[in-house]
Amino acid sequence: MSAHLNTTTHQAPAPAKYRLGDKIAAGLVLLLALIPLVSGDGFSLRFGAEILLIGTAVMSLNLLIGGGGLVSLGHAAVFGAAGYSAAVAAGSWGAQLPVMLVIGIFAGMLIASIIGLVTLRSAGLFFLVLTLVVGQMVWELAFRWRDVTGGADGLRGFPKLALGSLRLDTPLALYLVAAAIALVGWAVTRSFQRAPIGQALAGVRDQPIRMGALGYQVGRIRVTAFLLAGAVAGAAGAIYPFVNQYIGPNSVHWSMSAALIIMAVIGGVGSLYGGYLGALVYLFVQTEVSSYTDRWQLVIGLIFVATVILMPNGIAHWLGQRGVRGGRS
Repeated sequence: MSAHLNTTTHQAPAPAKYRLGDKIAAGLVLLLALIPLVSGDGFSLRFGAEILLIGTAVMSLNLLIGGGGLVSLGHAAVFGAAGYSAAVAAGSWGAQLPVMLVIGIFAGMLIASIIGLVTLRSAGLFFLVLTLVVGQMVWELAFRWRDVTGGADGLRGFPKLALGSLRLDTPLALYLVAAAIALVGWAVTRSFQRAPIGQALAGVRDQPIRMGALGYQVGRIRVTAFLLAGAVAGAAGAIYPFVNQYIGPNSVHWSMSAALIIMAVIGGVGSLYGGYLGALVYLFVQTEVSSYTDRWQLVIGLIFVATVILMPNGIAHWLGQRGVRGGRS
């Protein structure tokens, strides 16, 4: 995978002509999020919660890729480390929702800060390789530290998620928790993008030398972006084991990071809504096609190639263009 993804096409704030398209994309995400609630069955609710949590992780990665041009192959380590930390803590202290979120956010920020500091002075291919190395170090720890992480078998059978005396282990409760995390994560990421530091991050992406000459602390801006992305992904990762009822080393493997990047590209690099659309497409194909053949990854590959050729800016921006044209007709 090339380290030079096109991350400069979409900058914040978006032009006015795309606002209608953004509303269409947001409306589609909201509509899709309501489908599991309407269906009401446990599988749909858990599957919807998984899409929301992984979509939130993709959205946080999109902040790095679209906002800062930072294509990370270690983001699954951020997401998965939060899941492992929450699962291990739940076994010792119980699975109280606030505690799980705090632990997950802290773990996500810790791994993200390590990636940010290690890659502080790197760019392009070197940046990509360094993120891969850090991510694989986390995977090695999860795979080898069997007494804590369960090794290759992973962890399962941890306590049920709860809020005080209120149990949150039903599919509906887990879905609502995932939806709340997705909503708060979206609001935080959107606020960051629109804040001066978000604009500075875009400047660092496009003209890092000039930004440094103007007095901006380029390294601090990049690390701050990593910390925010780590916090958002960590919050989602903390709940993921309770939805999936399992956490294993594949959750922190580089292949999971590659999958998150594929979701970002399919949904739309630089789009906050694109992460959820990409996660929906990827996980739907994985779930449905794998029930017929074990070559579901080939289908994902074909969808990825078709997206790059026909919708190079992803589904979200393609919907935006359709919305703009529809508004003019």
